[in-house]
Amino acid sequence: MELKLQPASRKEVSRIAVGSLACMVVMLCVFAVLGMAGIVQFNYTVVLGALVGTAVAVLNFTLMCLMVQSVTTLDDPKKIKARVQASYNGRMLLQGVWCLMAFLLPCFQVVAGALPLLFPRLVIFGLQLTGKYQQPAPQAPSGTDDAGTGESAFSDEGEDSEVMEEFPEYELTEETEESSESER
Repeated sequence: MELKLQPASRKEVSRIAVGSLACMVVMLCVFAVLGMAGIVQFNYTVVLGALVGTAVAVLNFTLMCLMVQSVTTLDDPKKIKARVQASYNGRMLLQGVWCLMAFLLPCFQVVAGALPLLFPRLVIFGLQLTGKYQQPAPQAPSGTDDAGTGESAFSDEGEDSEVMEEFPEYELTEETEESSESER
């Protein structure tokens, strides 16, 4: 498996990274204002938590893009679902471990470390609001089961099922679905 981002993925990751950094700067400004008002302490723990939290958020999105790329080479919907689920679980574990570290280690401010995990979703929402990102038009269901019931192989994957919609160039093609049907 090649761990290189394709151009479309690289573009999305860079948009998320730039947007997340902008959100981090806004968050740090809010923390600074709250620090001046005496509501919170604004010190290196806030900055360090924000930097590492933003890096974890962008890493999570990058790993999700790599997973989407990797499942395009698979023919079996069950293998696709297993890979998506394993990726989802691993990435949630990564974020959970980071939040635990931010909570336990005194060099991180926990709120400043955890908030950046929401930044990629905020960036995507902002891109949708400004019209710079649009959901692809509904197409024939891809990733459906072979019985034709329309049940998606990605139906219970949360964030990852949204990613399959966000990157239509990585969706299963009819040719891939037909080849898995002919194998049965």
